[in-house]
Amino acid sequence: MTQLQNKIKLHFKFPLSYNDGDPVPDKEFIKAKNYFIDTYDGLTIAGRSTGYWKHSAVLYSDETVEYFVLIEKKLFNKRVKQNLPKEINKFKRQFRQLAILCYYYDVM
Repeated sequence: MTQLQNKIKLHFKFPLSYNDGDPVPDKEFIKAKNYFIDTYDGLTIAGRSTGYWKHSAVLYSDETVEYFVLIEKKLFNKRVKQNLPKEINKFKRQFRQLAILCYYYDVM
């Protein structure tokens, strides 16, 4: 019988377009893919999704693609969690965004 492992599922949503509307080049997604594989030893890329939000009575939308990894909970708490703000800032620069959606939760 396999023992259940406590893991963290870490998600990042990356936009398909820069804030100015220009498409993000494929090389940026490849760079992000390689970063996750090199850093976390794996990656799953989920399909496209469209998000909508209002700010100052203006409706915005964004097409995104989701990257996620599974990380041992102990490793996440010891090494990854405190570096998330730095990772988010790196991706904000790479994808020329004001914000990058990142979230995580426990899984088994």
